Formats: sequence, C-alpha cells, structure tokens
Amino acid sequence: MGEAVSTAADGPSSQEILETLQTLIATDALRLSERNRRFLSFVVRQTVDGHADRIKAYAIGVDVFGRDDSFDPAIDPIVRIEATRLRSALTAYYDTAGTADRIRITLPRGSYVPTFAWSSNVENTGVADPVAADMPADRAVAAVIIHDHSDRSDPETELRGEVFTDALLPLLRGAHFRTLLMPSAERRAATDAIQELFAHPGETYSLDISVRPMAEHRRYSWRFSDLRSGEVLASDSRDFVAKATPCFDQIDGFADTAVKSIASVIGTR
Repeated sequence: MGEAVSTAADGPSSQEILETLQTLIATDALRLSERNRRFLSFVVRQTVDGHADRIKAYAIGVDVFGRDDSFDPAIDPIVRIEATRLRSALTAYYDTAGTADRIRITLPRGSYVPTFAWSSNVENTGVADPVAADMPADRAVAAVIIHDHSDRSDPETELRGEVFTDALLPLLRGAHFRTLLMPSAERRAATDAIQELFAHPGETYSLDISVRPMAEHRRYSWRFSDLRSGEVLASDSRDFVAKATPCFDQIDGFADTAVKSIASVIGTR
C-alpha cells in the first residue's frame, strides 16, 4: 500500500491540498467540464492517499470517464486528450484568476500524477534555459497574450488548437514571458485585465494562433505582433496530416520552434 503524500514543512500538507482542491473545482474561473473536474479530483485524491502508482490511463478511463473493462488507452485517446484540456485550464487559471492562490496544483506533461507547490516557492536549479538564454538578463518581463483563432465549428480542429496552446504555454513561461490566454467573454475579470493591457500595452505582445482544416491536412499557424505598434514581428505555419488523434510530437516541435523564434526576435529589440 502506498504512503500518504508528504506533509513536510517545505510543502503543503494533505489537508491544505484537499482544501485547495475543493476551492479550485468549485470556482467558475477554472474552465473545465464537470467530468474534467472529476478527473482533477480523482488524481489529486489518489495522490494524497498515497496511491499515485495507481494513476494510469486505464484507471482514469474506467473510473472517471465511465469506459468499460475493455477500454484500451492505445486505441481510445480520451484520457490523453482530456489531460491536455485539464493542463491548459489549470495554466490559464493560474495565469489569471488564480495568480494569488497560495498552493498550485499542476499536472506535468507526460504524467497523470499531479504536483503541489507553494506559488511563491520558485526554485532556481542553476541550469540554463536555451530559450531564455536569448533574452537580455536586465529586460523587464514582457506579456504575451495568446489568442486561439482555431475553427471551433469542428470539434477535432478545436481540440488541436487547445493542444497547440498547451504546448506553447510552458515554453513561453520558460522564456520568462508573462503569459495570458484571451478568455471567453463571460470571464469578466480576466477579460477586463487583458483589455487593460490592450489599452496600456507597455511591452505586451499578441501571439495569434490557429488550426484550420485543409482537405487531408490541418494547417497550424502563429503570428507574433507588438501591441504598441501593430507590427508583425514573426510568423510561421506548418501542415500536418490529419489523423484520428493529434500529432503531439509534431505540435510540440512546432511550438518549440515558435517560442525560440519569438525569443530571438525579442532579444534583438
């Protein structure tokens, strides 16, 4: 049997994590469906109870998404797809409404086991970030607003836009950008904050991305522009063959190329 999550002095206790979870899944500021709130609750509680080793795609598919015993994660990608949505929603929440939250719950890429940390507990590993290295050390933190223009009339294309966004977010933060997502109209507080950036941009940039269906392909594109002048500083696009599930490795690679280009452009300004 696994041991309960550590309650060491340098990290949140089990009780604090569970209280944070309850607050998080109850807030409308976290843009998640009810079943993905159950997904989040399931993985957090399993981890806190010391059962992180049981958090597998099969268990999530059956216990959270109601798949039967014949569920095969290699054929049905629902868990991987919804985990992408969950990661994106958590990132967007902590970049906007949840910036002041004391404890952050995250779901690392490539894992379904959540991590818990104090929001102010930023650890410097001393390892140079190859993207951040392109940025001047004394430069003020620039803000990047991601606006996803993907075709939302097609659920599969919309999903790929979310996957592309999810790939970009950690890379931009790793390059020391303050990163925000263009929110839906009903998220008034987040919308007001971003409108203030539009009105008084300072060093604020727009990263417009899109995924569009094109016969047997989908076109992924991005355009990076300076909100102060409207100047387009960099852009690119790639066509990927349409498959039943998103081509995660290709999307990750394209996102990495995009952020390196963006960091290089900003580093020369």
